[in-house]
Amino acid sequence: MSVWLATIAPALAGLFYLALGLTALARPANLLAGFGVAAEGVDARNEVRAVYGGFPLAVAGLVACSLSGAPNATGILLSLAVVSLGMALGRLVSAVLDRRIGRLPAVFAGLEVALALLLAAGVFVG
Repeated sequence: MSVWLATIAPALAGLFYLALGLTALARPANLLAGFGVAAEGVDARNEVRAVYGGFPLAVAGLVACSLSGAPNATGILLSLAVVSLGMALGRLVSAVLDRRIGRLPAVFAGLEVALALLLAAGVFVG
């Protein structure tokens, strides 16, 4: 069971980041529409593709690297877990400052915590 968690859990997180990145590259305007943000201009689509596309693809690549036996796999997975938690923390800070959080940002905060746990499983389980 621990071997399963140590490999499958981070792989699931990597697949999520891969899907997010590919979606952002293919449909940048659709990705932000649920948040009430229009990515209509060329510069806006460029930004979405860079941040929501390129960054998650880099995360997915690093997860794959860590699962392929890289000597620094523990550091990679721990760093990515902290990055995922950082995004959730940013949403929490925003919710406190705005005194509310929308449904979709709350869902993403939960996903980011879940992704951090999946990535950390590769470090602490196994």
